[in-house]
Amino acid sequence: MNVVLAAATSVALVLSGGGGRGAYQIGVWKALNELGIEIAAVYGTSVGAINGALIAIGDFEFAEKSWLDITFEDVMDIPESVKKIITGRFTDLTIPEAIDAAKQLISEGGIDITPLREKMKNLLPEEKIRTSKVHYGLVAYSLSELKPYMLYIEEIPQGMLADYILSSANFPLFKREEIGGRLFVDGGVYSNIPVKMAIERGYENIIVVDIGTIGVADILEYIRIFSNQGRIEYIRPREHFGTVLTFDSQVSKKYLTEGYLDTLAHFGKLFGESYYISDNEDLIQKLFINLRSVERDIAASLLGIRLPVNLSAQAQYEEYILPRLRLETLSPFAEPALVCRKLLEDVAKFLKVERLKVYTSYDLLKAIVSASSPSGFLDTIMYKTRYRKLIDFLIFLYKNSHIPHSQEVTP
Repeated sequence: MNVVLAAATSVALVLSGGGGRGAYQIGVWKALNELGIEIAAVYGTSVGAINGALIAIGDFEFAEKSWLDITFEDVMDIPESVKKIITGRFTDLTIPEAIDAAKQLISEGGIDITPLREKMKNLLPEEKIRTSKVHYGLVAYSLSELKPYMLYIEEIPQGMLADYILSSANFPLFKREEIGGRLFVDGGVYSNIPVKMAIERGYENIIVVDIGTIGVADILEYIRIFSNQGRIEYIRPREHFGTVLTFDSQVSKKYLTEGYLDTLAHFGKLFGESYYISDNEDLIQKLFINLRSVERDIAASLLGIRLPVNLSAQAQYEEYILPRLRLETLSPFAEPALVCRKLLEDVAKFLKVERLKVYTSYDLLKAIVSASSPSGFLDTIMYKTRYRKLIDFLIFLYKNSHIPHSQEVTP
């Protein structure tokens, strides 16, 4: 993370399109607020245009509640059969039902999003956005003219903001939005990540929250700004839930949490690649050297290692245990704390330990010990051939360490 950016007071936030994943961007906003990073401008495409307007309004609790309360019916009005198709539940339909649903989509010219249009009127008060200290802009694409529109707030006609936001968020499966006789489609078909808007306004510190795909113009823009990568930060979800057309409060809650945690990790407040770990210590070393001599022999034997008796606990760890853990984690040159973290994360991921929460290294080890043994056929094979010795080793350390409880974790 660029330290200069972290301390900057003039940051432009660029929000990509991504449909139902949009709650992630609100989670990012929450973390940026906590980190003291001031947002001077926000430019977005599709759902990024919607979230950008919410950020310009400045009421985080309102934005969070809006996403947590959202339902599929708040966005579109379609029969259940069509809903199953666009949410990927094809197996729930018979072939005749699927054909009829597809025909209905075609005959009606797309999905009716009247519920979303009505919701926008209450969700996005235009005057608050126009008078916000956070500068706002969006991307839309006119099918009638085959022309993109990158519009800053002052370029959008008075009273038409909601219309242009809806045109920006006009997903290709939706009925086309019409403004002044022109038909619009989702701005993401042209530029899903409108970094250009921030650059043109002179912002040198830019944070991109990318939850979707790349538009045609984005590829060229990436090439043009390649030399400026040092001033542009990208935050992306580590994991996706549902589809871009999944609008569900539980999915939104996951994305909100993930966006928040990913941002804290991006700025160095949390560690880990798959999990979110609050400390950066070699817990395995700490537990191992606090074992009694005979217990260290047992722990080593679980990894298939025979320890020489004439070495100190520290030397046994550094010369025998750590090299084996480096081999197991495929990290021959990593720092010991990173090796420990990679091992804990790898095992936790295999055991499907809950991911969307903050752990200390010790908490993650405890969760590994508490996790159920794998039940699937392939997982059972992996457990027997690769993970069993590692899990047995970690469980032994956890159960036999002589570290006082108050010293188990370094804050």
